[in-house]
Amino acid sequence: MKIALDTQSTLGQKTGIGHYTAELLRALQRVAPQHEYVSLDWQQDPPMRLNRRLYWQQWELPQRTRKAKTDLLHVTGFDAPRIKPCPVVLTVHDLIGALYPQHFPHIARFYWSRWLPYSIRWADVVIADSQNTRGDILRLTGIPASKVHVVPLGIPQRYSALIPLKERERVQRQYRLPKKFILYTGTIEPRKGLDTLVAAFGQIAASYPHTLIIAGKVGWYGESLKTQIASLELNERVQTIGYIPDDDLPALYASAEVFVFPSRYEGFGLPPLEAMACGTPVVCSNASSLPEVTGDAAILTPPDYPEALAAALRRVLENARLRATLREQGLQRARAFTWDETARQTLRVYEQVVRQ
Repeated sequence: MKIALDTQSTLGQKTGIGHYTAELLRALQRVAPQHEYVSLDWQQDPPMRLNRRLYWQQWELPQRTRKAKTDLLHVTGFDAPRIKPCPVVLTVHDLIGALYPQHFPHIARFYWSRWLPYSIRWADVVIADSQNTRGDILRLTGIPASKVHVVPLGIPQRYSALIPLKERERVQRQYRLPKKFILYTGTIEPRKGLDTLVAAFGQIAASYPHTLIIAGKVGWYGESLKTQIASLELNERVQTIGYIPDDDLPALYASAEVFVFPSRYEGFGLPPLEAMACGTPVVCSNASSLPEVTGDAAILTPPDYPEALAAALRRVLENARLRATLREQGLQRARAFTWDETARQTLRVYEQVVRQ
């Protein structure tokens, strides 16, 4: 087969879809080198505002696919093209826009809450990251269940509990990290529950020497977060360090005493698994797909309850035996998710689409 993948999301500072696309392509090339893979992007990283994204997904991407004469196009995120140059597989990571439109700026709300869910119907087959996301797709779009396949994500091998001390020290120096810290990684946007995290940290900050480190690409929620941190007089205890390149993330996870992920909604939720693979205890919310992904290897709390999150953090920080148990359970859980297996399951979807 000659397979085209939309790789525009891999350019510049990658978020979740960019990481998914890059890792999936590498794994496909490893496990099925007999196929030809065509990477389609603009060869530049312009800000993907609404008009530019629609132009890329609905016009430029189909045109480039047609010129490449491929057997199949895999759109690894966002909307499926209305005019298809060949059979189209679409990965839907979540339907956060349809479920929580209030978490998006007004100008982009129509795209995320109406256009994107509707465009899912144009794909020949849909891949969902989790059973939770599959349920949302079936409930909100009405497409046949036979068209939606669940393919869990994987964890790159660089995420490991065996990160050398020198590498951890390098990352700690580079980002000016304190010796003891609680870590969050992910895009800074409302659905991630950072307001709950900061409120919870405010309740325990006086009792512990730890700093709260917030790492990730700043979305449109950045200013509101700064205001909250200042209002709670936590400027000296909360450190935002911005986007972290892939090569530095494993050492960052491994250096944290606990990783916390208070998201209100996730289509899958890779960061908790990445932290587990690095041997870091995890506290996260019990929302959407996160219990499905983390199993019994994390402390789960309800989203939007700072008191519950603060209590969970106290338990982990004060109990060395609990931290050791979470570490071992997390390492075991993380081993179940590999990109090679993700690629094999994705390839089976490709083969089914082409046969049909």
